[in-house]
Formats: sequence, C-alpha cells, structure tokens
Amino acid sequence: MRGGPRGARATLYLDSRPARRVLGVLFVVLYVGFGVAVPTLVLAANGNHRAKVATGGVQLTAAEAHGRSLFAAKCATCHTLAAANAVGRVGPNLDLLRPPAVIVQSAISQGRARGNGQMPAMLYDGKDAQDVVAFVTAVAGH
Repeated sequence: MRGGPRGARATLYLDSRPARRVLGVLFVVLYVGFGVAVPTLVLAANGNHRAKVATGGVQLTAAEAHGRSLFAAKCATCHTLAAANAVGRVGPNLDLLRPPAVIVQSAISQGRARGNGQMPAMLYDGKDAQDVVAFVTAVAGH
C-alpha cells in the first residue's frame, strides 16, 4: 500500500494486471471503432455529393455528370482536364485551351489531325456527344 487509502485504491484498480488488460482491450476496441466509423460516415455523407460536383466546385447537371463518365472512358487517355482527373499527354490540355462548345462538338464529330496525335472522328454521337460537350464546356479551366 502506498499513499494511504487513495493510493491503495489506485493500486488495486489500475495497477493490477487484469485492470491493465481491460483498459488495453478497451482502448484498442475504441481506437479501431473510431478508425472505421468516422471514415465510413464521412464517405457516406460525401459520396453522393461528389458525384454531382466536379473539381473546382462546379455543380454538374445530370447530362454533365454523364458526360464526365463518357469523357473518362474515351477522352481522358489523351486530354488533360482536372475535373475528370485526366492527365493525358497527347491531346491538348482542355483546362488551358477552354474550348467553346462549337469547337468541342466539331472535334468529337470530325476528329483532329494536328499536334502530337490524331483524334478519331465520331467518338460519340447524338446525346452522348452533347453530354461530353456540356461537361467539357462547363468545367474546362475551373
């Protein structure tokens, strides 16, 4: 016993081997619990929001969000566009170029044969092409 009744109580409850084991297990359980729960809650809260917002905080319409997925499928390998997390090295950097809708539509339908590579014609047509145009013009340079 040390330090009178308070010291004896402290020794009994905190310095015993079972008490340390219980505290250790409790600490590990809480640490792992918070380590899993907090990121899960943050991801769940932000997951749906991030699907509708491009880099730079640009709010995307449904057509633009669809255009982003189409851009990622066929355009991101050559072009750089921050909103699509694309860092292509062959085609022009669309963030710097900031092309108007007419130029984007023309490039998608007719292709391009300048610079480092050749962009094929008719990558997308109809509504898909319109969605890619809407996405690129909404986010390029933002």
